[in-house]
Amino acid sequence: MKQKNLLITGLSLNKLADLLISAKTTLTALLISIGAPVWMVGWLVPIRESGALLPQVLISIYLRKHTQRHIVWRIGMLTQTLSVLGMLLAVISFSGFLAGMLVLISLVLLSLGRSACSLTVKDMEADVAKKGERGSLIGIASTVSGVVTLVIAIPLVIYDGSLTSNVLLTVLCSSILSFVLTLICVWPIKTTVDLGDEAKKVFSVDFDATIYKFIFVRGLFVHSALVAPYFMIEKNGDVKALLPIYIGAEATAALLSSIIWGKIADRSAKLTLRISGALALISCVGLLMVQTTTVVISALLFFLLSVAHAGVRTGRKTYSLDVKDGHERTELVGFSNTAIGLILLAFGALYAVLTPVLSFSVVYIMAGMLLLAIITTVILPNEK
Repeated sequence: MKQKNLLITGLSLNKLADLLISAKTTLTALLISIGAPVWMVGWLVPIRESGALLPQVLISIYLRKHTQRHIVWRIGMLTQTLSVLGMLLAVISFSGFLAGMLVLISLVLLSLGRSACSLTVKDMEADVAKKGERGSLIGIASTVSGVVTLVIAIPLVIYDGSLTSNVLLTVLCSSILSFVLTLICVWPIKTTVDLGDEAKKVFSVDFDATIYKFIFVRGLFVHSALVAPYFMIEKNGDVKALLPIYIGAEATAALLSSIIWGKIADRSAKLTLRISGALALISCVGLLMVQTTTVVISALLFFLLSVAHAGVRTGRKTYSLDVKDGHERTELVGFSNTAIGLILLAFGALYAVLTPVLSFSVVYIMAGMLLLAIITTVILPNEK
């Protein structure tokens, strides 16, 4: 029970750090405020997500002969902490293209650290919590992080007049502190995976139909993340003043929905994906159909998308935790995450090419992809 509480606390702090350094809100505002080229903003989410996914197949091969997963997790968490510190120094010292490039380089390093943590923490979660409890564990952590994020965001909104110039620095420093506290909380947890004869093989994941179906469906659901920057970029105004509102909306979404998503996922991860996908689709339709750019409407739509994305994350995490066991689960996660990283880069490049030449918003295409994602969940085998 003590280890479970430590892990919940650590996951909560980690999710808090993720919310505060989100590519969809904080980093978008950051690049705009320092005068970085607009094209850099379009690459934030693909770099953030694919950078955390692409290396996982290589990490999973490395882990085949290194059973102590907590050591790799610690290295990954330290890397993330130093990366955000690099962003802070870049913002303080430079501006324009150079500052933007340093932020992107730091984001690549942040994503690599997150990659190691994302892969190994699943073994730690599976070790501490049994099937039927893991979705709730993820949900509780997301809810706690939502509460703490609101505690940070609300004062920034209320005192926006006097704090505007320091909002970004406050958020970055809070993120660094959250990563450090995560490392401290989870440090006592040690997880060793029994590999048996599997350690002699190079890569032995069971490439059955389940893996390919999961990759295909999950590859469509990445649009719940890719579409997010459009909900902020469409609103003209002072991004430093808008940032706390969007952070607050994302945190409120985590606070209100995560435990519910966790309980639904413990019953059926497939159902979680379907419901959350439908909500993401509704938010996209709202963005396209509602002809107003008021901050209230934008924040509400972003809130709905954040609720949906929390469901997508909980659903696919719980599915990957429950559908396989042991190191087979580690390799499924590693292989599928690397594949999703490639898919993210492909979609990012596609939309970068299409956006300037299309006579309509690229969000229409993204909404269509989300609809297809919902439909294709029928091909996934039941994980329970």
